[in-house]
Amino acid sequence: MTLIEHFKTLYHVDDELELFFESISETREYAKGDLIFEPNSYLKHIYFIESGFTRVYYYKNRKDITHYFFGENSFSTGIESVFYQKPSLFGFQALAPSRITLLPFGPIRELSKQSITMNHIIEKILLDNLIDFSKRFYNSQFETAHERYESLLKENPTLLQNASLGHIASFLGVSQQTLSVIRGMK
Repeated sequence: MTLIEHFKTLYHVDDELELFFESISETREYAKGDLIFEPNSYLKHIYFIESGFTRVYYYKNRKDITHYFFGENSFSTGIESVFYQKPSLFGFQALAPSRITLLPFGPIRELSKQSITMNHIIEKILLDNLIDFSKRFYNSQFETAHERYESLLKENPTLLQNASLGHIASFLGVSQQTLSVIRGMK
């Protein structure tokens, strides 16, 4: 689904707003394994995943840790970077061939000063991400690794076709050996 098609399922997007998005956005193709941006980058875009599968990651003690997975029809960015011009703590990588639309945040922020629809779009993107990360935090505190794995598979049906076991294990906060045991329990 394209960005405009996605927005039209949620909001009344008039011709003027559609032309605005078409004029500022750029759609790129990424191959499996391509880095879209690295940790410590300064970001100016919001990313809409039209197709494919991606992950957000960071480094801890020189280890690559998966923070979150994003599939089709979802948004990602380094919020602290886009909103506050700080380096992003996270990197972003395509785990499958992906088609991603880049939206520069500057023009969006400017239009939001005049457009209630644009404010609603920004609000929904932020709230959806906040809810997802809040759920992730809750799950990490109150679910077993096996329960987190089951939830992850339910939320991301194509996960096993797209993410390595190392990425899945780091997301769950377990070793690959523990993940093998968990997978064997099915």
